[in-house]
Amino acid sequence: MKLKNLTIVMLAVAVVSGCGKFNLNKIAYKVVPSPLEYKGDTVEVTITAEYPKKTMPKKALAEVTPILKYKGGEKAYKTIYLKGEKATGDGQVVKKDGGTLKYNAKIQYADGMQEAELHVKGIGKIKDKEKYSGMTTEPIALGTIITPLLTLKDEQFVLGKHNYGPIFKTQIANIYFPYNSFNIRPAEKTSDEMKAFQQFVDFQLKDGGTFKSLDVNGWASPDGEETKNNTLSEKRSTEVRKWIELYFTKDKKVTTLQVNNKGNGEDVNGFKALSASKNFEGKNDLVSKINSGAMNRDLKSAGTAAYNQFEKEVLSPLRKSEIKLVVQERQKTNEELINYAKNDPSKLTLEELLYTAQTLITDDATKIQIYNASARQFPDDWRANNNIGIIYVKEGKLNEALTEFQKAEKISSSERAIKNNIGAVYMLKGDKSNALSYYKQGGGSGENAHNLGNIYILQGKYSEAVSSFGNECSFNAALAKLLAGSPEKAGSTIDCSDVKELALSYYLKAIAAARTNSKQALYDNLRTAIQKDGSLKTKAKIDLEFLKYRNDSEFKTLVP
Repeated sequence: MKLKNLTIVMLAVAVVSGCGKFNLNKIAYKVVPSPLEYKGDTVEVTITAEYPKKTMPKKALAEVTPILKYKGGEKAYKTIYLKGEKATGDGQVVKKDGGTLKYNAKIQYADGMQEAELHVKGIGKIKDKEKYSGMTTEPIALGTIITPLLTLKDEQFVLGKHNYGPIFKTQIANIYFPYNSFNIRPAEKTSDEMKAFQQFVDFQLKDGGTFKSLDVNGWASPDGEETKNNTLSEKRSTEVRKWIELYFTKDKKVTTLQVNNKGNGEDVNGFKALSASKNFEGKNDLVSKINSGAMNRDLKSAGTAAYNQFEKEVLSPLRKSEIKLVVQERQKTNEELINYAKNDPSKLTLEELLYTAQTLITDDATKIQIYNASARQFPDDWRANNNIGIIYVKEGKLNEALTEFQKAEKISSSERAIKNNIGAVYMLKGDKSNALSYYKQGGGSGENAHNLGNIYILQGKYSEAVSSFGNECSFNAALAKLLAGSPEKAGSTIDCSDVKELALSYYLKAIAAARTNSKQALYDNLRTAIQKDGSLKTKAKIDLEFLKYRNDSEFKTLVP
């Protein structure tokens, strides 16, 4: 297959039958693009037909059909109907003095169209009788450039990452004081809050926890003079600090813990919250008195019952010192994590399970086992199912992967990582419609932006693909730039990628060089590509990207 002129060709009609008044064989055609190109699963063509005088009789009708003949078959584009100036019926009028006709159509791409010829078939009729039938002997264009199909199937998936790291636990206990007092009552030292606090301390000491901070904050109720309450809160915090320091240094032998104390004055916020949560007769009057600066003795005028309830439920809980201990728990060894994850996962936290599966386990079957245990123990977290799905993708089990991703989606319907992953599975299954729908919900950054770029290439949306890839260094990002009209940028984008040594990467750089008329770069890159992958020699031989170089001796040497 060869064309002497790639843009304008005079048709030579193979067979002409019937009346000689038809001159359809003398139409000149300009085809764009030429060669034809794959774009968005179709092969689109725009044809400008220059027809001479007396192309067809005034009362004649004609049917003209572009046909793409390729290895394995042929496909017809839509038929254009023509008619003479005095003919009745449908069709574009062909004037007797000649003129121009424009035509645009597309067909679905099929395997084999890379080696193809575009021909035109014409049929002329007068009074419903066929008077002319002809097919071009030489193609008006060749087809098809299929460079977009070089797109690598490198869909990227988003792992549900663990948040494993130092675990800090906080334990709080309160010491409560009588009105206007800062002395610690013996009963407060043995309250349920303090017993829980001491049990926590004992466990952390035994387990090897690290005591990070201990703060004591003193408070006063807002009934009374503010300056005195400030002093009272400071004294309360100081007394509790002295006692708790003694507890740690004498009883627990912890001598490195720094204890800080602070008086915070009146607990105004606590007062507002507690008073708002209570509802009893006389409460509002008592709140108003407090807000007006009333002393405690002034409150009793509201009545004994109201005062007693207000004192018990609102004021007393505010007279306190809060003990706040922060401990960094001992982290389990890798051996402990692996053992528990395999044999007793209930002893691990969610983050410990995810961390173990992601970083300490190497075989996929055990990873899935641990992720399944995590999903059972923590059914409200999406990451385990998501990560099982990624393993199934690696194993080629796309249906199983989709099921796991959909489980994750039910748990967290707005999680963008899951949307991306579902879209990527659909893409691998060949369902571009569903893939794009999910990709658009995936956020448009990171892995999702890469995947969007891939699908935009195959849709023929090359500028959108370039935008989606951004500054990414990858094969597909380079391909997008080439297809979008910037082949000079393809090489540098590949060279900064981790696939720069792929045979296909050198092949793409050869195409870019062909498009920029850089012969030496073309041959250097094509030679390396063929050395790395001998099958590319056969591909290059029929690749219309190299059409104008086919007669070069160096090309013939590389691709005999």
